[in-house]
Amino acid sequence: MKKVKLFFSDFYNVYLTIMGTLVSLPILAPIFLKLGLTAPAKIIYFIYSFFCHQFASRSIDIFDYQFAWCARDTGIWLGIFVTALLVKFNKLPKLRWYWTLPFIVPMGLDGGLQTIFTFLNINPMGDVTGSPLYVSNNLSRFITGAIFGIGVGWWISQQLKIASQEGKVLKQEDLFPKFSNLKNYILSTIVLVLGLGVGYFGLVTLWNVTSVKNKPLDALDSVSKSPSTDFFARRGDGVCPTTGIDDILDLKCFFGINQ
Repeated sequence: MKKVKLFFSDFYNVYLTIMGTLVSLPILAPIFLKLGLTAPAKIIYFIYSFFCHQFASRSIDIFDYQFAWCARDTGIWLGIFVTALLVKFNKLPKLRWYWTLPFIVPMGLDGGLQTIFTFLNINPMGDVTGSPLYVSNNLSRFITGAIFGIGVGWWISQQLKIASQEGKVLKQEDLFPKFSNLKNYILSTIVLVLGLGVGYFGLVTLWNVTSVKNKPLDALDSVSKSPSTDFFARRGDGVCPTTGIDDILDLKCFFGINQ
């Protein structure tokens, strides 16, 4: 009990615990459904529905059930959590706030171009029947989300680590490694992105092995999928799916009304 109390006496450890829980629950939701634990799965899908669109085509599945958040959000929060762990164990150099900006660009372009081309109906066919000129895929969503999460998580985590050590007499090298040149920043970023990319491949492989009905389109689910014609369709491969604007959350299902 003393060890637990001592662990949580450090604010940074509280932060890590919250991040770990936040990252784990959406992945546990489909596992709960597989085990027949519908009630906790419903709670998770419901809570995360306020923070993610939960489109089935843009999500990773396990046991034929989608995560409680999309591929991009999975990448973002895994990136934040991994960098938080590395900052905890003094594995990343201190990052200045303006170096987070390049990490935002890839996700902005990936999501922004698809949104613009979709809403303006810009497509090679030049008519309303064609697919948008650019449609991202789950691989690009995950990777660009992970890059964003790495940059933002890197900076936020180091600020929280500094704050958690306030009042203690520590040298800079006690909190962060001494290496801080541009080459090491780039190398650290490449290793992080590659590591999360391997993690994504593992998730898609698990998806393919555990699912029968809803499978990835290839080894990395890197095939572009056209946006659903029904914008309000949610959780098609999850619990309490919706298809209409009349009840986009399907509250009757979540709260067991007339079920």
